[in-house]
Amino acid sequence: MEANQIVIKKSTMIIKNDKPIEEVYKISRKSIGTGGFGVVSKCRHRTTKQDRAVKIISRKKVKNMDQFKAEISILQTLDHPHILKLYEYFEDKDNFYLITELCSGGELFDKIIEKETFTEAEAAHCFK
Repeated sequence: MEANQIVIKKSTMIIKNDKPIEEVYKISRKSIGTGGFGVVSKCRHRTTKQDRAVKIISRKKVKNMDQFKAEISILQTLDHPHILKLYEYFEDKDNFYLITELCSGGELFDKIIEKETFTEAEAAHCFK
């Protein structure tokens, strides 16, 4: 690589935002999903008016901080049309906030449970 070349990586574009999340996003009080580590709600960017999702993860639920931060690093590098996009993230003394694209259509896990069997070919088709 030449010294005057500019390299832009996706991971350098997805950053930790140091502002309080409430200044950047209006978060809905209604949950659109829950999991073992957090709650997902709809949110709207105050400036762009784009709807996104926010996964709120309690710091108390994170058992291995190094592993958690490594997973954030992995999400920063992923760029595939069928993998959830991480836009930015926040943290405060109580929680981490992962801002992602807002997906509709239900949970893949629920569809798998509903079918009772899920072949490798079907999984490949869903991913493709």
